Amino acid sequence: MTRTRGLLAAGLVVGLALGAAGGWGVAHATGAGGTGSAAGGRAVAAEPSRASTARATTVPSAPPSAHAPIATTAGGIPAAEAPGSTPAPASVDLARTWTAPADLPTQGRLLRVTIPATRSHFVARQALLYLPPAALTADPPALPVDVLLSGQSRGAGPEDVQTGGAIEQTMDALATVDRGLAPIVVVPDQLGPRSANPMCVDGALGNSRTYLTEDVPAWVTSHLRVQTAASAWTIGGFSQGGTCAIQLGAGDPSRFGNLIDVSGEDGPTLGSETKTVDEGFAGNRAAWAAAQPAALLRAGAPFRDSNAFFAAGALDTTYGPVMPVMAGRARAAGMHVATWVVPGGRHSWVTARAALAAGLDWLQPRVGLGAPAA
Repeated sequence: MTRTRGLLAAGLVVGLALGAAGGWGVAHATGAGGTGSAAGGRAVAAEPSRASTARATTVPSAPPSAHAPIATTAGGIPAAEAPGSTPAPASVDLARTWTAPADLPTQGRLLRVTIPATRSHFVARQALLYLPPAALTADPPALPVDVLLSGQSRGAGPEDVQTGGAIEQTMDALATVDRGLAPIVVVPDQLGPRSANPMCVDGALGNSRTYLTEDVPAWVTSHLRVQTAASAWTIGGFSQGGTCAIQLGAGDPSRFGNLIDVSGEDGPTLGSETKTVDEGFAGNRAAWAAAQPAALLRAGAPFRDSNAFFAAGALDTTYGPVMPVMAGRARAAGMHVATWVVPGGRHSWVTARAALAAGLDWLQPRVGLGAPAA
């Protein structure tokens, strides 16, 4: 069954229906200068579940299914998810090798967890952690990892990716299509408690980059059964989070082999170039220039093993024009690129919800979890 038909047959829509949008199409390239064809068909929307502020607790979004109880740690993570003594696999084609147990849960689990800033000392709020149904089984497989980031505005933070982005519903939809398989999703706080903009770099505003590239992966690999290869790790986000995604996807391809940039900016900014250089880079203009995604793409090319999904709303007049330019740079640098202009979309979580879902769905077969689209 193709991914398109599977999603429609399941009665699911990854993302919200936007105006006249009847699906999403991607133009993708394999390597530099390639061209691709359109693929279509994604559908249904789900209302965001209630957000809990409790520490490391499950978010009650639906009645539980009738399954045997699963032993959990104090934070709600299943005890079976603890990494064993056997080294974690680099990557696994679970779509071909994994057999779902008869008592596979029908839904995943959303938790709040604390990720220590051991190396970065970055002051971060709790992260969201989504565990798909496959991770809730008695013998969970090692899964890929998605690190997703919110945008930046007053009060913004990880919770937005659920309350605005409905990430739990999106991942449950993908898991329904792919026999309980979906990546483990971590939504860390790249902004800090004041929802500031450290720009996903290390500096006077906080060592946000080290937190995301070292502290978060260290916590994930020490607490969860996950694959370790860059091809199994995705960095993604909306707005400022999308900017961070291209920064880290281009700047650290040995960690993040996949990226999703939804409505991202042309580069890290505090509003003006002078303010950005002075406050974010201690006046070091060379460091600021080197941190720009365009410079990172040039420096790291060719990115033969990187997958990149870019999207923006058709009515987003501020960040929408950035998307095709950034996608073109990524393609020229050798990344395998897909793009989507969201019909009727503005710079909002309505657009981001649909675009993140589409990007995550596009990546499912590329991380070994789903059948390729027709």
